Amino acid sequence: MRTGLRIHWLSLSEESFVRNEAVAIHFADYRKLTADHAAIIGLNSGSTTFSFFANHELKAAPNMKLGPTRAKEVLQNLRMTAPNPLAVLDDYINSKVDDFYRFIPEDLQQATNQVILIGATPLNNYFIPEGDTSYTLSISRFRQFTHEVTAASDQYLMEHLKVSKESIGLVLPEVLLIQKLLAVVHAEQVHLVNLNVLDGLTTNRAIASGYHKKYDFSQQILGSALAIAQRYRVEPHHMKLVEKFALHLFDQLKSLHHLKARDRLLLQIAAILHDSGCFIDTHQHYLHSDYVLRQSEILGLSTEEIQIIAAVSRYHSARTPVSELAHFRQLGASKRLAIAKLAAILRLADSLDDAHQQTVERISVSVRPTQVIITAFSDDDLALVHWAFSRKAEFFTDVFGLQPVFKQRRLHK
Repeated sequence: MRTGLRIHWLSLSEESFVRNEAVAIHFADYRKLTADHAAIIGLNSGSTTFSFFANHELKAAPNMKLGPTRAKEVLQNLRMTAPNPLAVLDDYINSKVDDFYRFIPEDLQQATNQVILIGATPLNNYFIPEGDTSYTLSISRFRQFTHEVTAASDQYLMEHLKVSKESIGLVLPEVLLIQKLLAVVHAEQVHLVNLNVLDGLTTNRAIASGYHKKYDFSQQILGSALAIAQRYRVEPHHMKLVEKFALHLFDQLKSLHHLKARDRLLLQIAAILHDSGCFIDTHQHYLHSDYVLRQSEILGLSTEEIQIIAAVSRYHSARTPVSELAHFRQLGASKRLAIAKLAAILRLADSLDDAHQQTVERISVSVRPTQVIITAFSDDDLALVHWAFSRKAEFFTDVFGLQPVFKQRRLHK
């Protein structure tokens, strides 16, 4: 209040994303390691973030609600209640990691990984030479280090790991957690990288200012969304066609919506995930999609952006934001308007494959003074598509003031 500073709270997914950016740009071996299978593991105080890569593409980015601080709290409690607290802590960590890891895609569970480890302060202090930012560690050397730490006194740890007396209680829980993480991801080697969230934020700012143009980190965000779609068994053919139509409509209607490139990305993610609620029940699936997405973490997106995507998915079908204004109380007027515009576009895109039969191959868009003409190219009977389009076009008219008109053109006359 006194300084007038405005605080932006980073979500865990944003924090993980900017650290990934820093690693990609400042760690020399990044491209080589992610060419096959690699995992970036980031340790936070109360959580652990994962980014799994294969063939330079992000395949999944889950977050686990277990970090060094939580493990330390458990150990402190066990020392007062358990005869062998370290063994019980090790079992606790194993159970939590195994429960979490079973939701990782099966092909990733079986893959061996080169591991890029961020935020492992005890290992960084011990292994990374002064003036360097990285060090490659073999699994056998890590096991030796773990044995040394387990048997060492607090004084030894303070001297050799360069940690304060206040932080010494974190060392053992953190090392045991890392030991389990390396085992579960089938680590071949560990690459310690001494980059933190501040490095990530400065790198992110540099990218936003036009530097590092050869990198397209939005693909990591989309990769994270596709991993969620796979987890909730979203039908891929319908998803890809709705995504294609939604982006085409967005690009052709720029003169109407005046939205930004970031809004286009949010629409693309909503198109990918709008049917995720069908995993729970096809009846009123749009409500389930809203709930699923609000509880999900998508790499690189803020909490507010997740809320926007969830709302757009909620209103892609039958309901409208007009009738549920209470749902938007936490969002400002500009965000609510963006949701309405994106939902109106997604509705039209979804209606063009309402039967999930991919009967429309492509579309063209023409903006007239009072109408938006959308021509669907298809040789099939589009009676159902036409009906769904007419029903879902009403909200588009409410938002933009123009009447969408559906036309069909045959591909082969």
